Amino acid sequence: MSPIDKPPLELLIAAPRGFCAGVDRAIRIVELAIEKHGAPVYVRHEIVHNKFVVDTLKAQGAIFVEELDEVPDGAPVVFSAHGVPKSVPLDAQNRGLEYLDATCPLVSKVHRQAERLVAQGRHIVFIGHAGHPEVIGTFGQVPAGAMSLIETVEDAEVFMPIDHTNLAFLTQTTLSVDDTAAVVATLQRRFPQMLPPRAVRTSATPPRTARLRSRRSRTASTRCW
Repeated sequence: MSPIDKPPLELLIAAPRGFCAGVDRAIRIVELAIEKHGAPVYVRHEIVHNKFVVDTLKAQGAIFVEELDEVPDGAPVVFSAHGVPKSVPLDAQNRGLEYLDATCPLVSKVHRQAERLVAQGRHIVFIGHAGHPEVIGTFGQVPAGAMSLIETVEDAEVFMPIDHTNLAFLTQTTLSVDDTAAVVATLQRRFPQMLPPRAVRTSATPPRTARLRSRRSRTASTRCW
């Protein structure tokens, strides 16, 4: 079937949409750094996971790198919205680099919660995706072994903590309630004394998820969003 013969598609644009406040803030930090220092400004990891944004910032003078040792001495560097382990700003300080922390404020709240929970002697069960920069950054806030990563219901079913009475859980902020509901339910069934987190999920995720669910129920046979 040629493109001309294909039936028309109805495009539904859900609202709210666009970037959350944390992403807007991170992008603006990079833009202001370029205005202040001139190009190039280095950014550790993609500031956000959006190719259009990254390419636009590259055109303005941003250089994206994966590790701090790729940043030349004396160059300004921005840490991405996903957050970084504590060791990263410490390394920047030791090298005398001028750095800007564009970590999303909600991610920073998760970092502080993790620190408080570990200080209370609790072991943290963290629900998220292995290798995601937010997960790496959050694990880097506490001593090694203080957190365990759970990705799936299957992980939750076989997780065996040393002390099941002294657990707390946190989640990756960009995961929706739907993404984590089954995993949380499994953990709470197995460990009813597990302490839940304070609400720090990105405020953009729940309304968007609800809106998409509403659209999906109205157009069950059409998936163009």
